[in-house]
Amino acid sequence: MSTVESPDTNAPKILIITTIASSYTGANTVGQARAQYAPNTYIMRVPDPVMFPEDFYLRCFEKGFSGIIIMSSGSDCPYEGAYGRLSARVGRVYLTMREKGIPTNRLKLTTVCTVCKHAFLKEIDDMQKVVREQAA
Repeated sequence: MSTVESPDTNAPKILIITTIASSYTGANTVGQARAQYAPNTYIMRVPDPVMFPEDFYLRCFEKGFSGIIIMSSGSDCPYEGAYGRLSARVGRVYLTMREKGIPTNRLKLTTVCTVCKHAFLKEIDDMQKVVREQAA
């Protein structure tokens, strides 16, 4: 992880949805530590991922993303009830993914806090392995 990889235009793209209140700060901590991760990741910073409807994730797969990591604030979310709604929504997305033949391990809901740089990097590494195995 200490070397910078050159961009591989054929590498599977991974979308990382981060929350302003927590997981984006964790991503920033990774940058401040000068830790490296694969260049085929795209970070989207949002108030909370609960704002996306179920079809958003399916459209991301249709548009060419191979994996999606939703890095939520979990129970620390500042929006009352948002994490419960997000978790239920992702569960419904998994059902649709199964119906469409999309492996459900290509979408992951996880909690990453403001200082969780190791967890942040691990989630990216894990998803890299998933999408590379499925691309082979």
